[in-house]
This record gives sequence, structure tokens and C-alpha cells, in this order.
Amino acid sequence: MLGIVYLWTRYFKDPKGYRWAFGIAALEAEEIEPLSSLPGLSEDPSVVGLLRVKEQQVPNTSTAVHRWQYRTNRDSLVPIHKLIRQLEGQGVISRTHSPFNSPIWPVWKSNGEWRLSVGYCGLNEVTLPMSAAMPDMLELQYELESKAAKWYATIDIANAFFSIPLVAECRAQFAFTWRGIQYTWN
Repeated sequence: MLGIVYLWTRYFKDPKGYRWAFGIAALEAEEIEPLSSLPGLSEDPSVVGLLRVKEQQVPNTSTAVHRWQYRTNRDSLVPIHKLIRQLEGQGVISRTHSPFNSPIWPVWKSNGEWRLSVGYCGLNEVTLPMSAAMPDMLELQYELESKAAKWYATIDIANAFFSIPLVAECRAQFAFTWRGIQYTWN
């Protein structure tokens, strides 16, 4: 929830100077670039990187939540291990020691690859809710229909959560363990 609300309200500039917008704001682009000239942001889905934005503060909880790792599919072990090593190498995650722990839940994708997800249900139960204005779907649909655009596009931002930098004080809450080593998101 934090990630999409954050993305809806911002424009981002990539290293080549292109501006990216998410949500309805994206329909009001200043220029239309041909797809062939856009940067290859998803050529390697394992390259995540951290957004160059202010570190986000998540409400701290006084109750430590420690959930043990679920049993995982044997076929997911090597791909998830490789992904975790890549995320650590990119500086997206780092090793930690935390009283918190949430289980990894590898998800099999239709294209035959594995997606990393972490089960934060226990953490969500003890974290104070954040109030975020959610858009009205009918209003969004009306706004889309009222635009005189020829093309609409979607972008899979499945790893967007991985890209949002967290302030140091709240990182411990997001800890997870893989093969005896505890990690957290940076």
C-alpha cells in the first residue's frame, strides 16, 4: 500500500533525463517518446535498485513479530537464493540481527520464474494503520475515459516495494531469514 500511494503522487527522472509518472498523472505527458527510445528499465527483472527519493518512515511497532519460515517448494530454493544474492549485491537488502522476522513466500510465476515475496501479515496486525486517501475506482475510470488519448499502457511494478528506501529506525521490522542469514530492506 505504501509503495503505490507514494508512486501515484510523484514524477521520477531516470539517469537519461526521462520523466516517469504513475497513475492518472501519466496521462498528461508533456511529450510522447517512441517505445524504441525509452530506456530498458526491465531488461533484467532482477536489477531493482533504490529510488533516489527521501527515505520512507513506516510506523514503528512496540511488539516484535517473529514468524518462522514456511516450508518452501524445493524448486524455488536455487532461484530465490540467487535473487537474494543479487539484491544484496545491489544494496537493496543487507544482513541484520533483528527480533522481528517474517517468512519468505516464493511465488511461481506463469513465465516459469520465481518471484520473491515476504509474508508481512503478522507485522501488519501490530502496526498502526497509515491513513492514505484511496482513489475512487469509478472516478478513475471516468477520468480515463474523458482523456483523448490513443494509447494506454501498464507497467509491472512487482518489485516496486524493493525499491523504496526505508529510514534506518524502521528497517528491523522488515527482517526475513534465508538459509540461516537474516536480511532487511534498505
